Amino acid sequence: MSLQGNFYESQQCLFCFLTDILDNTLSASIWFTLLSVISSATTLKITQPVVFLPGTLCDERIFMPCWHYLDIPYQAYVPLQWADDLEQMLALGADRLDYFDQAVHLVGFSMGGYLAALIALQTPTKVASLTLIGNTCQALPEAELIQRKNLVAAIKQAKFTGMSDTQIANMLHPANRHNKAIIKIIREMEQDLGTATLNSQIKATSERKNLIPQLAKASFKCHFIAGEQDYLAPEAQLNLAQQQIPGSSLNIIAEAGHLLPLEQAKALADLLASALNT
Repeated sequence: MSLQGNFYESQQCLFCFLTDILDNTLSASIWFTLLSVISSATTLKITQPVVFLPGTLCDERIFMPCWHYLDIPYQAYVPLQWADDLEQMLALGADRLDYFDQAVHLVGFSMGGYLAALIALQTPTKVASLTLIGNTCQALPEAELIQRKNLVAAIKQAKFTGMSDTQIANMLHPANRHNKAIIKIIREMEQDLGTATLNSQIKATSERKNLIPQLAKASFKCHFIAGEQDYLAPEAQLNLAQQQIPGSSLNIIAEAGHLLPLEQAKALADLLASALNT
């Protein structure tokens, strides 16, 4: 059984135990207060607004395991799958910032990290911090651009049949490559969002600029987070980026690849709670 499964089972047993002993002796208000205290002890609270942006062919499910450990009263998610091009993606992000009357923490995964950086640089007064998960905020390597070009061509010719098992495995740490729960989420997002979304997102975000020089001059804090085996955001490249941005931070999470939010959700939640509450 997974650790998460053990957690749920232990919590359920605790609730049952308290129910058997206390149900007949405590008033309803005290009982619900007690349950609230127990529940809140299992989550990490972030008091300021947080806006999340997903990666390519991802939706809110990429963050849900992490959200399980967090209590964020003021939270928004940017549905990038609704956008057809870069302009629409940025507009959706700007719209979510307008939900709040105070500066927000932008948290972006992979493609969403690059978009979060663009949004932050466009509206710096509305941003308290920028957290980049699995993204270097630099131009994509030539090998990745070639792969994307071939993918767009395959989609156009109706030859793309989905990600192969090998492609998914390459995005995961070896310890997680046979994790059926993680793979199931990846496959479901791919199936639900479809090739049209994939095609639009690749076309809109493949030509990226190096944003590090601009981020180095920004007033908001920058945080880099990545898995130890993230081939798209390698530690060496992130180290160089972090050194160029005054006051920025870098955290590398063990036993995680590029799909860090699914692979190490609790570790990511701990880092976000620590970084966004300071």
